[in-house]
Order: sequence, then structure tokens, then C-alpha cells
Amino acid sequence: MTSFIKREYDYAIRICAYLAGREDTSPVPLPIVAKLLYISKPFATKIVHQLKNSGITGAVQGKAGGVFLKADPTKLSLFSILEAMGFNSTLNECIKAHHHCPLIKFCQIHEFFVEAESELFSRFKTKMISELVIRDQDLAPGLL
Repeated sequence: MTSFIKREYDYAIRICAYLAGREDTSPVPLPIVAKLLYISKPFATKIVHQLKNSGITGAVQGKAGGVFLKADPTKLSLFSILEAMGFNSTLNECIKAHHHCPLIKFCQIHEFFVEAESELFSRFKTKMISELVIRDQDLAPGLL
């Protein structure tokens, strides 16, 4: 079964949640972020690059370098993170704008999917990353 939220989207949310939960706002080396969140370094690099291109994260090069959350976590929605990662899914083909169905005028199934998607996307847009923070103490001991 194909996932609605791809693994890279989930990881992007987790990376942002971790960066939002840090008391120390200094940049965190990407290998540490990857290790703490159980993400391969190449995959974490790709995700952080996409987040950086969208202005959600920032990066500092060099010995004291790393990644940091650039966006305000109280204003950064899950939907914004998903969009930055290229999310463009819909619950059902029949609710896509370009789709034409002769049953649409009376179809209760179509209406159900329209309402369900609207509710879900509304939750994505109103849930801020500041509400989902991951703190260092939440992670497995011994990884820090």
C-alpha cells in the first residue's frame, strides 16, 4: 500500500520538530541530527537541503556549523513543511480539479472525500511544529 505521507515528509517534520525543541539554538551538525532521529545521513542531507531552499531551515558551514530552524516554530505549520517537501497529494482522484465525472452532481462518495480532505488539510495547516517538538531528553539516552 502506498503511503499518503511519504517517509521523507515524515522525516522532514521530525527534523523540524527536533530543531524547534532545542533549548540551544546554535546550529546542530547534520550527522548528529541524522543519528538522533535514525535517518541516514544522505537522506537527512537531501531533506535539509529542500527545507533550506524553502527558508524553513538554515545552515552554517565549517567547524561550528550545522543546521538550525530558520522559521518561527509557532508559525510553521505541518502543511508548510509538507509543501516545502513537494507534497501535492489528494485523497481521491475524483476531487482533483481537472477530473470530470458525470456522477459528481449527486455523488455522496465525492462529497465525503471533499469533506475528509478539507478537514485533514485544515488540521495540517493549523498544527504548528511548536506543538510537536522533540527534545534531546525525549531521545534515547546515550545517543547525545
